[in-house]
Amino acid sequence: MAMGAATLTSSTTLSPSPLGEIASPPFFTPVVEQGGLVEPVEVHIGGVDWQCRPGAEGVIRALPAEAWGHPEDQGWKRVKHNARREVWRAVIQERPYYLKYYAPPPGFRAVWCRLRRPACQGEWESGLYADRMGIATVTPVAYTLDVTRAGRRRALLITAGEEPSRALSAFWSQLCSDDDVRRKRADVVQLTELLAQLIARAHQAGFEHLDMHAANLLVQSLRPRHYRVLLVDLQSARRGVSITDQAVVRNLAQLNQWFRRHSTIGERLRFLRAYLRWRNEYEALLPHGRSVGLSFRELVSALARMADRHAERLWAQRDRRLFKKGRYYTRLRLGGGWRGMAVASCKHALEESPASKLVFDRDWWQAQFKDGLEGLLDSAGVSRKDSHSASVSVAALVHDNGPVGVIVKRPRARNGWRRLVQMLPPSRSRRGWQVGHALLHRDVPTARPLALVERCFGPLVTDSLLVTELLPGAMDLESFLREKRQELDERGWVRLKRDLTRRLVRLMRQLHERGFDHRDCKASNILVLQRPQNELVWIDMDGLRRVGRVSRRQRVRTLARLQVSLREVVGLTRGDRVRFMKWYCAGFGQSPDAWRQWWPALVAASARKLRAKVARTAWKVRNYGRP
Repeated sequence: MAMGAATLTSSTTLSPSPLGEIASPPFFTPVVEQGGLVEPVEVHIGGVDWQCRPGAEGVIRALPAEAWGHPEDQGWKRVKHNARREVWRAVIQERPYYLKYYAPPPGFRAVWCRLRRPACQGEWESGLYADRMGIATVTPVAYTLDVTRAGRRRALLITAGEEPSRALSAFWSQLCSDDDVRRKRADVVQLTELLAQLIARAHQAGFEHLDMHAANLLVQSLRPRHYRVLLVDLQSARRGVSITDQAVVRNLAQLNQWFRRHSTIGERLRFLRAYLRWRNEYEALLPHGRSVGLSFRELVSALARMADRHAERLWAQRDRRLFKKGRYYTRLRLGGGWRGMAVASCKHALEESPASKLVFDRDWWQAQFKDGLEGLLDSAGVSRKDSHSASVSVAALVHDNGPVGVIVKRPRARNGWRRLVQMLPPSRSRRGWQVGHALLHRDVPTARPLALVERCFGPLVTDSLLVTELLPGAMDLESFLREKRQELDERGWVRLKRDLTRRLVRLMRQLHERGFDHRDCKASNILVLQRPQNELVWIDMDGLRRVGRVSRRQRVRTLARLQVSLREVVGLTRGDRVRFMKWYCAGFGQSPDAWRQWWPALVAASARKLRAKVARTAWKVRNYGRP
């Protein structure tokens, strides 16, 4: 695709056809030479020093100086808020703007930040640099370091509103839900090309966004089905230096973290090819242009490794939040010496999880556990399990958005030795809380743990309880198969088995690839959600352990347990078990007969597990009078 330098702008859009010509609506005029289009001016308005773009003084003078510190009094809308920043949408002189307030960090970090360049100033300078290089970003209008908000000194950055626009993550999800396959494919191709062009231009201009994820990219609709992609949140960007191959791989791996869950392998490979093509186009046009010292195959391999490392760091960071008070979790202090943690909100809502769409505050949780456990246990009317190892009940918690169904699990010790062992931390409930959220952080479908409470005597745990979300309309896999065998004809039964086998293979491979070993892997610990259709979800995290790398012996042992648990289901054949192993062992670079190397070990492990199961059942009958 040959183009002149005049057409190589970051605002290039594609026609709806994948083969259509590329149009270039003039939004930014790229400047290759050092220097710049915009020289900011310093103004002193209402006792406050501002840096602003030429001609933007009217925006600053449109309001009294003290009004900038009280956006809520102006009728503006807050669109984002966290401990470090809050963002407001304002309409000034009939035009939309976004106001970003920066709060100084608490404690010693505030002293450290005073020695560095303020984040507000860094984002302002990054915006001007991107403007000079023709990189599509939100337009910085003005900033000041001296606005008083809530009695404290704040920095404020004003940017122009690029509307209508949405975050790339939300826009992509909406795009992929389009029922018109041809239109969806054309729009995906267009967006992929635009995204590759934007990032390639930024890299060749010596601009690296250090927090490159799908929520930090905007998609602006220029006209129906013609889009423009922009970078936002530039306070952590590096600029003015050539981007090395390692930095390229690191930056693309950050972006890949979201798209590996929401796009196909083909779409990601198409993006990489477009990215390399646009790099070649910009190499001679931009001041920091350089070629990548990796072939396409080497780039894909390096990106896969870096994406895995980036994902592990991100997952570990989320795991560390589990026992910290913040936006997503809250601490509980109850009567009778009970302490615990509870979910406050969820970052990513899931269709199959109603609780992930709700917000729970600390006072609400305290009310559910009034005087320790009595309030919650009184509402747990239906008993699911009452054995020597645990009591499991169903409860309905009253919430403003409707009742929230939960499973209440209280571990028990069947003898004195077990009671002594279970007093040593961590408790079974704490392990369930940690493993359940670790699975969710790694995109392994799991019933969400909502609350953990423990009663401790010094370092010893005398009692504990785990509250897990009750998934509506769910059945365990064994009961689901038995029921469907009675309802379906032979053709429907075969079709259902193949579909569930494919889903079960994906579930097991996810579990093992994420580094989890399941020592109690049985069909009754897997739920089938009929909405979405036949999705599989893990429950009962007692037997799950995070081991890092799951050995072949551990995998065989887990799969043997699963096969033994399904042995008595009528209609499951040896052919179904072979098909499961064929699909489980399949993969890039694997032989089609790889499953044959696993089969003898699996048969032997299944036989041992079956003998142990029979002996264990007999022991339970002798000691407890029930299996």
